[in-house]
Amino acid sequence: MIKEKKYRILKNKYFWISVSFFIWMSFFDSNSLMLHYKLKKNIQAMTFNRDFLKKKILLEETKLKKLTTDSKYLEKLAREKFYMKKEDEDLFIISRNDNNKNLTPHINE
Repeated sequence: MIKEKKYRILKNKYFWISVSFFIWMSFFDSNSLMLHYKLKKNIQAMTFNRDFLKKKILLEETKLKKLTTDSKYLEKLAREKFYMKKEDEDLFIISRNDNNKNLTPHINE
């Protein structure tokens, strides 16, 4: 009795038409489910990237605002990042040597 139902379903032409339609729509159609899945993943990645870049833009805007308003911060940044100095100062740059992990002084004039 149960085997008859299985064979009956397998002999049904509407079943095979439905299966073939599902396979066609899943893999071969221009609007396939696989394409929708890939596009959804792409949208999620782009959204994550957009949010990351928005946060980075806000951070850079605050740094820019701080640079234009705070002269002490500007001087600190010029000294630390660009190794600028006043005329009557000597500048010593200490960098880490990764080979033997010793600190070695370098004089920048």
